[in-house]
Amino acid sequence: MRCLENLFSGKLTTYQIATATGIDIETITNLESGVISLENIDQEIYNILLDLETNLFTSENDQEDKKNETSA
Repeated sequence: MRCLENLFSGKLTTYQIATATGIDIETITNLESGVISLENIDQEIYNILLDLETNLFTSENDQEDKKNETSA
């Protein structure tokens, strides 16, 4: 299941997300309002949005913790 829990939390405007990603504002508006679900968008668009969310909302400490995690 696709999830972007921070990107559409209201911290960014539709315009900011569209400008940062190059995705048309109508698509972003439809995603925010629930007209289109993340499951119904192209994988490439989802990857762009995921990359933006990761870069904006993942702190350096979180990234370091993930690098240092070991799997059991």
